[in-house]
Amino acid sequence: MNKNFNGMCYAPYPIGYDPSTANFTYIFYGSDIAYDCMTPIWGKEYTSKAGSHCDLNGPNKARNDLQTLANMGVNLIRLYDWDPRNNHLNFLDYCDSLNIKVLVTVSCYFVKPDQGLNLRNEKIPELINSFSNKEKTDYHDAVLGIVIGNEPRRNGYNAQHCIDFTTSWADIEASQYPNYREVIIGHPVDFALYGGQYPCFGFWDSLFAGLNKKTTKNLNKRLFLAPQSYNNRLYLFENAESSGRGYVDIAYEKYQKPLLFTEIGYNRLEANYQEFADGQLAGSIEYGAKNPEKLLGICFFQFADKVWMPGTTEGSHGAHSQGNDIMCTINYDNADFTHWDSDECKNIPLRVNTLIPTPLKDVVVKNYKKN
Repeated sequence: MNKNFNGMCYAPYPIGYDPSTANFTYIFYGSDIAYDCMTPIWGKEYTSKAGSHCDLNGPNKARNDLQTLANMGVNLIRLYDWDPRNNHLNFLDYCDSLNIKVLVTVSCYFVKPDQGLNLRNEKIPELINSFSNKEKTDYHDAVLGIVIGNEPRRNGYNAQHCIDFTTSWADIEASQYPNYREVIIGHPVDFALYGGQYPCFGFWDSLFAGLNKKTTKNLNKRLFLAPQSYNNRLYLFENAESSGRGYVDIAYEKYQKPLLFTEIGYNRLEANYQEFADGQLAGSIEYGAKNPEKLLGICFFQFADKVWMPGTTEGSHGAHSQGNDIMCTINYDNADFTHWDSDECKNIPLRVNTLIPTPLKDVVVKNYKKN
């Protein structure tokens, strides 16, 4: 395994997307960016069953984000939402061809007690199948690992829910997929204390009290720490909370598990944001090269601004901002989609807008291409 991953958080939804209305459309249902109907965003060529076509040369141009990411020096993509009923093989195949690994995702829906958690014995095989190669003999070659949920404090689930889901995952792997390789597993958590001494520690104390006991499919040895931090280089690698030691060293010493920042970055509305982000990335890469057993890599937050939150601190972390020019418009037939769960869903077109590089792209490229 390459233990120094230069990653990118990838959820670059185009103009017209809003999470509050996504599930009332076929194209955005489930907020799944990596399935076939989204190919005009991440891929080179697509033709819908309604006859709409885009490619790299015609008047309707595919955006080909995955090639842009590869050109930036990115070798790992972290995803957020994934509907296992969709087809993702083309996305994973294209990532593999570009030597980009993927942290495939178990959406928050699956670990929420009032949603998918109690259906996990049914849903986990669906997810594993969707993370698999074409032959269904192993996880796809592009899959580095699995991230389960995102920021529990904000999304309505807790450490015990993660324990219940993840132990069931190991049991189902062992019984139904015994020959699948043992990919790494993390649970992305926001940088809050959760009642602990340092950020994330309160959550991890509870999480690993349960998961460290689970030896099925070596689950306890596959776990990694997945914090999401916007702290500076000094805090992360030199002096956290006036301790005289960096956060990563303290976390590794306590939990004896490698760390991979599933979000790290800084928003462009803050003063000195380029210098701040440069310190984060340069510090992480330098530390990871010296301590590969402690720090697996980083996922910069994020590839493109949140299109539904323009001009806000939350919507200004992108290495690209959202442009208004439309590169292609794709109309769909209902047959393009594998499912819809509501009679209120509408079949709307996908309008793929341009992306405009921000100064954060230069920061990312400077550090990732040098590494």
